[in-house]
Amino acid sequence: MKLVIEENERKMSESAMYILLGAMMQDKRVNISLTSGRSPRTMYELMVPLVKDQEKFKDIQYYLFDDNPFVGEPHGGNWKEMHELFFDPANIPDDRIHIPSLENWKDFDEEIRQAGGIDVMVIGLGWDGHFCGNCPRCTPLDSYTYCLEFKEKQAVNPTYPDRPTQPYSITMGPKSLMRVKHLVMIVNGKEKAEILKKFIEEPVSNEIPSTVLKLHPNFTVICDKDAASLLNDSYDRL
Repeated sequence: MKLVIEENERKMSESAMYILLGAMMQDKRVNISLTSGRSPRTMYELMVPLVKDQEKFKDIQYYLFDDNPFVGEPHGGNWKEMHELFFDPANIPDDRIHIPSLENWKDFDEEIRQAGGIDVMVIGLGWDGHFCGNCPRCTPLDSYTYCLEFKEKQAVNPTYPDRPTQPYSITMGPKSLMRVKHLVMIVNGKEKAEILKKFIEEPVSNEIPSTVLKLHPNFTVICDKDAASLLNDSYDRL
């Protein structure tokens, strides 16, 4: 694992963006996996004018790694949020966007493998140590993409809100992420300082599912100084 501590959120976002753009410049189909949420917002703001309507990026395919579909609809909030954050502003057509669903989740990993694998995936670190849809005490650490009824997650995560209109959680599992060629985690803000410290210092466990990602052979964690405020100075050189 490589840890990069940047001065602020913008510098963190720039570093992650450069990794993405570097991969996207390859003269072949490139498969990129992106995250929604608060942490990548600045990165997307920086990327949109560089990617929008650019012929050199026409072979880029985009993958979303989780979703909670609404009842009676094919997709959930992740699909909608990613369109608002990046896909719509960057004019990315839907036929270049792939997401696990109730119809395809069993075949999702094989589809990615047949397409050449994920070249770069950017993820965040959840406040409780979750990553993608892999939550504490209910993540099968030996799983590829899987689907859970939300009531199953609720039983082991009682603080999670009810989602009666989104009864299923579909996510790429730990084994799916181990196949990614370059895994990048971005973490920013003082509110993430405690969980980042636990993630780095504690052993692999289902209590903090993200700890399993430290086993990935090409894993980069990029954070700002606020998120790194509880780490020892020695981590600057990891």
